[in-house]
Formats: sequence, C-alpha cells, structure tokens
Amino acid sequence: MNVYAVLDPSNIVANVIVREVQLAPRPNLVQIQDGEPHGIGWTFDANSVPRFIAPPERRSWSAYQFLLRFTAEERAAFRTAALTDANVADFQQLAQAAQEVVSDDPMTVAGMNYLVSVGLLTASRRDEILS
Repeated sequence: MNVYAVLDPSNIVANVIVREVQLAPRPNLVQIQDGEPHGIGWTFDANSVPRFIAPPERRSWSAYQFLLRFTAEERAAFRTAALTDANVADFQQLAQAAQEVVSDDPMTVAGMNYLVSVGLLTASRRDEILS
C-alpha cells in the first residue's frame, strides 16, 4: 500500500489517501514513509526532521482564566498601553468580554502577536501563555 498526504497551498495536510498503486508525482502530493507520523492539519516541511509537524494543541480558557495566565505586571502594562494604543485596548476588552478564549482562534493569535510586536510580551512568553 502507498500512503500519500494531499497538501493545501500552505503545505498543510488536507487529506491522506491510500492506494495500491504508486501515484505519479504532483506538487501537492507527498508519499508518506512507513511509520512516519502524520495527520490531517499537520504541516509538511521537506527540509525538517520529522517532515510532518503536528499543530499546537488547542487550549481554551474562560476570560478570567486567560487573564490570570499573565503576570500582574503584564496586566498593568497592558492597562497602561491601552490608554494610548487602540489595538491593545481592543484586544484587552475582547479578552475580558469573551465567554471562552481559544489558543488558536485568529483573534487570539492576532492579539497576542500584536502584544509581541509592540514589546509588551516576548515571543517565548506569548507561547508560554498560549500553551
């Protein structure tokens, strides 16, 4: 049996197919080796080992639980920054109003990345909060 990953334009595995015969090479088709970990939603990178990288685990918190993942100093810095930065104020307000904050939600990711871009968080601290 031959197992293939069908990739979307971003090199994310969109489907896995099994065929008795070997398929002709195509840019969006990668043959999976025996025992090679893979799955739908995984990222394919021909230059990495392993070649398939699992997506980060999805986490969710209540607004209160999410805000408590930040230190008191970080929360104080956000409140101060929110006085002059509408994007920080918006993210802070949305996070406080949310019934649930989800780690891989585009709004959460964008907000956290913005906090990094303006120096309120480091990338490693963002990753720690979201994990």
